[in-house]
Amino acid sequence: MEHMTLEREARVFPALADDSLGARALLAHGAAYPGLGMSAASARRRPLPPTERLRNAIEREELSVHYQPQYETRGGRHCGVEALARWFPPDCESIAPTVFVQAAEKNGLIDALGAWVLRKACATVATWNRNIEQLPILCVNVSPRQISPAFCTVLASTLERTGFPAERLELEITEGILIEKPDLALECISQWKRLGVRIALDDFGTGYSSLSYLSRLPVDRIKIDKTLVHRMSNDLKTAAIVRTVISLGADLGVDVLAEGVESEAQLTMLNGMGCRQVQGFLLALPARADEAKSMLASRWGRRISLVGSTHAS
Repeated sequence: MEHMTLEREARVFPALADDSLGARALLAHGAAYPGLGMSAASARRRPLPPTERLRNAIEREELSVHYQPQYETRGGRHCGVEALARWFPPDCESIAPTVFVQAAEKNGLIDALGAWVLRKACATVATWNRNIEQLPILCVNVSPRQISPAFCTVLASTLERTGFPAERLELEITEGILIEKPDLALECISQWKRLGVRIALDDFGTGYSSLSYLSRLPVDRIKIDKTLVHRMSNDLKTAAIVRTVISLGADLGVDVLAEGVESEAQLTMLNGMGCRQVQGFLLALPARADEAKSMLASRWGRRISLVGSTHAS
């Protein structure tokens, strides 16, 4: 999940000191996604935005939400859309999500940021049923630091104010939540389920994976981490892990989605393994609301232009 991050930004940087991040890390983020690139000089000039600037950006809605569609491998129909926070300051280049989300977590702003993304995404996607036969499952990432009774209140209020159907909202958590705050996490997740929302276990297979948690959690979907998807074509053991997770999901009656699909070969391999849901750059890049809605209206999103082509976008 990399809480509300770009699909390729899987790096986790060291704790931030004095509200700043070195040029090397900023350049790494810039290279991860088109449009976020910057020169070495500009990276050196720009420190991580201070706490007050980030707080103002949240309050003034200087941030935006982009959406990355998810698709079924059989037929290419959409099966969901993930909400991803973006920051495009008016006075400088865009700031990578892993940078400002980590800053929000460090400086006590993640509750405000998470609540804003949730409200914005629900309010936006709730209007899409005018053009789409059925609203997509809306996936919103939840940081471990958001796990609290206060977030349960925010969730209930958001559903009521936006009118977004609870059964179409999916909250994504990572296995780390269960390690850090197991009792609180299980209690909060139970409250979410009582509101009617779905739960997804993100980045499955790379963190603190424990099958015992699957028997305790009311999980609706497992998301196979992109690092496994990227390695499976060249590593038999990784391929076996991916195949096992897909089989486990089928046995448990839980949906399984593979993240980070970037090639036709990966898509074909996953389909052959029985994976029925996918997400990745091959199919659709994160996009503004109007563009994402348009992609959901057709099968396979961007991939329809790749049929018969030998390369992915």
